[in-house]
Amino acid sequence: MTHLLLPSTRVHTKDIDQLTLDLVINRKAARAGVLVTALAFTGLLTLAASSTFVVGALTDERVSPPPEALAAAIVYFPGSARLNARLAEHELVQEERDLSLAESYARRAVNLSPWDYNYRLSLANVEEASGNRDAAEASLRSALALAPNNADVHWRMANLLLRLGKAEESIDEFRKATVVNSSLLGATLDLTWRASGGKVEQVEAVTGNDPKSRLVLAQFLLKQSSVSEAAIIFGKIDRFQRLKTPETSAFLSLLIDSGRWARARELWLDTVSADGAPPDRRSSLIWNGSFERESVRDLPQFDWNIGATQYARIALSGDIAHSGSHSLRISFAGRDTTRIDGEIKQLVVITPGRRYRVECYSKSDRLATPGAPYLAVLDARTSLEIGASGPAPVGSSDWARLSCEFTAPDNCEAVLIEIRRLPKFSYDDPTEGTMWVDDFALMELGSDK
Repeated sequence: MTHLLLPSTRVHTKDIDQLTLDLVINRKAARAGVLVTALAFTGLLTLAASSTFVVGALTDERVSPPPEALAAAIVYFPGSARLNARLAEHELVQEERDLSLAESYARRAVNLSPWDYNYRLSLANVEEASGNRDAAEASLRSALALAPNNADVHWRMANLLLRLGKAEESIDEFRKATVVNSSLLGATLDLTWRASGGKVEQVEAVTGNDPKSRLVLAQFLLKQSSVSEAAIIFGKIDRFQRLKTPETSAFLSLLIDSGRWARARELWLDTVSADGAPPDRRSSLIWNGSFERESVRDLPQFDWNIGATQYARIALSGDIAHSGSHSLRISFAGRDTTRIDGEIKQLVVITPGRRYRVECYSKSDRLATPGAPYLAVLDARTSLEIGASGPAPVGSSDWARLSCEFTAPDNCEAVLIEIRRLPKFSYDDPTEGTMWVDDFALMELGSDK
């Protein structure tokens, strides 16, 4: 057998050992490098997390860290805009404050985070405290450029302009602030009113054109005793907008509470009447005397006010009526010492010194009582009774007229028309049965003088 001789490919054992050693060393070095890198990265993450935690804790507005903690933290985290801003704010409120130090902190915060408008607001605070209002205005304008739709920035700018004597310029800023945040309108009106010396046109200028804002303005002017101006502003608001805006009821109630009965009635009628026209003075002054209209939701001022009582169930009736298709039904609960006093009433505006006749119609079914209900007229200001009809028929009766005449006292501009049932003694027998009332009317008869 012939053997082929090949070139020698034998690797010496010594060479193999050396190669193996080199590989092991290289692998260990790589692993060590990875480990060092991982440890370094973990350290950085830990440092970042601790930095975020510390800075977050010290700048939390809900806590008040000691000044020593803030001073120590800024040494370790000088690049934190939040921490610098917090130090500026803290220094600003100190009794013996260093405004130069506060400004340096505030400026550093701005430089570290130039796109955050909040830090420019802090700088503006420090600048104004230092007496440099022009610089404060520049800082606020920079903040506005970064946050053009922020109500707080517009609000601060408006206040600063007002303090600078730039009242006309402040109007636009106030208006922009209140459009974004309507809760600022009350304070805006108060500031503008005082700064302008009570000029209606100034407070009107800072108010938006939406119905809610106009109603807030009307209420404000009413509180300042500018009744005519308040009524004009209220009257210019679209009637349908008034009907669905809650502030309408508050305005009318405020007008009544201030004793402006006639003006309140006029505006109420203009709001609830489809044609906006008040009733003919020759007709009844009572609204919805036959109960054919639906109650005016959320505007009870001059409508029927029907309250609950333990002595009777009071509700509209759609099956029995003196005229039309509705009446008011009073179903007595059979309790002793029955009292109906204020549960059925309507506020009506009248003229002092004039003579009036009030009437309604009553029907009863098995009405048993020691003292039947009656139609009453009360002075709205004093609650004193100034007119009363005879009692309603007892037992079961058809429709009967209840009426009385009265003269309005000199200072009486409004009355309450009520159905009353008052006990004569501290105890009387139960009142039972049912009665209906309908077709209320109040007519002026002329002067009694």
